[in-house]
Formats: sequence, C-alpha cells, structure tokens
Amino acid sequence: MKNNVSLHKHSDAAEQAPGMKKTKLWGLPGKLSSGLTEIILLFLVSRGVLTIVGVLSTTLLRRRIGGRLEWDHPPYSWLDIWGQWDTGWYLDIAKNWYAAEAHYHNYCNYAFFPFYPTLIKLLGAVIGNHYYAGLIISNVSLLGAAILLYKLVELDHDQEVALRSVKYLFIWPTSFILSGVLSEALFLLLVLGCFYYARKGAWPKAGIAGFFLSLTRVNGVCVSIPLLYEYMKGKNFRLKGIRADILALGLLPLGLLVFCVYNYYLTGDYLAFVHIQSAWGRHFDNPLKTLVNGMFGATRPSSIVAAWFTGFTLASLAIFYQRIPLSYLLFCFISLFLPLSTGLMSMPRYTVVLFPVFILFALLGKDKRVDTAFTIFFSVLQGCFMIFWSVGSGLIM
Repeated sequence: MKNNVSLHKHSDAAEQAPGMKKTKLWGLPGKLSSGLTEIILLFLVSRGVLTIVGVLSTTLLRRRIGGRLEWDHPPYSWLDIWGQWDTGWYLDIAKNWYAAEAHYHNYCNYAFFPFYPTLIKLLGAVIGNHYYAGLIISNVSLLGAAILLYKLVELDHDQEVALRSVKYLFIWPTSFILSGVLSEALFLLLVLGCFYYARKGAWPKAGIAGFFLSLTRVNGVCVSIPLLYEYMKGKNFRLKGIRADILALGLLPLGLLVFCVYNYYLTGDYLAFVHIQSAWGRHFDNPLKTLVNGMFGATRPSSIVAAWFTGFTLASLAIFYQRIPLSYLLFCFISLFLPLSTGLMSMPRYTVVLFPVFILFALLGKDKRVDTAFTIFFSVLQGCFMIFWSVGSGLIM
C-alpha cells in the first residue's frame, strides 16, 4: 500500500514535538499552537478580497442573476454578490418547502437535497431572513471545514503543511463558491468530519456526519466506499477484526434512503430527484468521453472551461497519486466521475469539495518556488472566476 505511506507516516507529528517552533504563513503570526489565528485571518483576508472583486465587478459590469428562480435580494451589493444560480432553489425550499409541481417550465425543486435548506429554514425563522441565514450557514461551515482540514492534515504532517493546505482551500480557483448561498461549504464540512472521525476511529461520529452528508448532496452516500476502506485498513483487512462499530457506516445510505422515501411520498417515485435531472439536460454517458469531448470538441466557453479545469484536477491526482492515501483518492475520483457521467455542467464547482487536492498542493508547496507559483496562479484565476460569478455569467455555475 505504497500510496498510503506518504500522508500516514508522520501520524501525530504535533504530539511528538510539543516544543516545535510555530510556523508562519504569509507572514502571519503563529500565536496559537492549533493554528486557529492563522486560519481565521486567512478566512477574513480571502473573503475580504473576493468581496472587493465582486463589488467592483458588479459596479463596472452589468449584474444579472444566473439560474431559474429569483429571490428577495439584500440592499447591499457586498452581500448580494454571494447569491447565484442554485441559490434561488435553496431559498425556495426554505421558504415554501418541496412541491410536486414544476416551478419553472419542467424544473422541480425536489432535485435538491434537504439538509442545507432545512438549516436555512430554521435559522431564517430566528433571524427573519432566509438569504442571510444561508450566508451565515455557508461561512460558518467554511470556517469549520478549514479547522477540520487543518486537524486532519496534522494527523500526518507538521503545522506548516496543515496551514498550507488551508491556504490552498481558500485560494482554490472556485472556492469563492464556499461563501455563497449554496450547499458546497456544508458538504465540505461534513465530508471532512467523516474522514477526520474515521481516522480517529470514532465511527459513530463518522456515521452521524455521513448521515447528514447524504442528506446534503446525492454523492455523499458514495463516501461510504472510502470510509469502508479506512475501516478495513484499521482492521488490517481481516474479517475477524470487524466489530459492531461498522454498523455506523450504514448511516450514510440511510440518509439517502430517507430522501428517497420522501420523494415517493411527494411524487410516487423513489428516484424522482434523479429523473428530474433531465430537465437540466443531464443524461448518463461515459464520463471519460464527456471529458474528452469537452476538452477538444466543445464550442461553448462554459463547457471548455469546465472540461479543462476538471482535466487539470484529475491530472494532478493521477500524476501524484502516490502522495495521496487510497481512501482520499477514491473519494476524489468518485466525486468527479459521478457528476461527470451526467455532463460538464457545474464541474468546476464540484472540485471545491475535493480536500485531498488541497493537501496535495500543500505537499508540493514544500518547494518554495512551486508554492509561490501555484499561489499566484490559483489566486489570479480565482479573481477572474469571481468576476464571472458576480455578474451572473454561465462560465461558472
């Protein structure tokens, strides 16, 4: 299992070196051994810069809303820029709940999973505004995900690598989406919770996180595959080592089953959320064929960008696969090929939850020149993508 060595051979490095010198990232002071100060500063600086880019974009260029449904917009542009595309669907569910009938032509809101809009509904009832509730949930989830990513990486590496992983989380070209009124940040928080608790052997906690994960997005249930691998690896792949705690993994498909049953109650079809995807033009096909056709045969700018960005992500994982544990690789490939099998729509957006990619670039960034080059490249590309996002362009959806 050579590909499991790289991230696992330094386990509990922080505990082994309690007197270890506190590292600095981008010149930020290391006051807390946990890295919390640096993480919060990275969060605030990155979101602040993106907000400035977004406000300038909407001021200088024509602002329009991407997507099918409108919503009540906040009066402040620095808040309004964080709502695009599927924001309308999540806010509609939070306000009106699910409906069997179509909302816009053949589109139905049961295509979207319930955990994120449920949280918006609950918090919105408290603060009196669903849009603001979505912003709070997404950004609190993002900050929590950054902390969990740090703690997960620190199981195998030193503080410097852990902080660099968080940096790449914040500067990944599409990570501005994590601050928007969309479910990606919540999904990332929950998937990191699954892996972190699995690595710690806390299987009930991993299962509970997985239950809500599969209620957040359909591909959440597929995380049960890499988690099962982690479980069996912890038992040295011996069937005699299996204990009752393996039942916690059953909570992942249970979350999906709950939504399937609700779909049947609503529409008479257990898989209505799958079948309605055709309204968005999604149809099952060979994912590699979809990717290659997009890279070399597409004419729409959004398809070209989606294909090449996905290709870059896949190539990075494939070339440096020995640096990534097999369970992390399984998660990445499943998370990419599942949506890719239905088309190129939103593929750059789906890469933002692939936390092993951030760890990979953090490891490559041990070479300062490589780290500087990727930091500049990703930051500039993210700024460009943020412009298109802010003005409602279909290039990033």
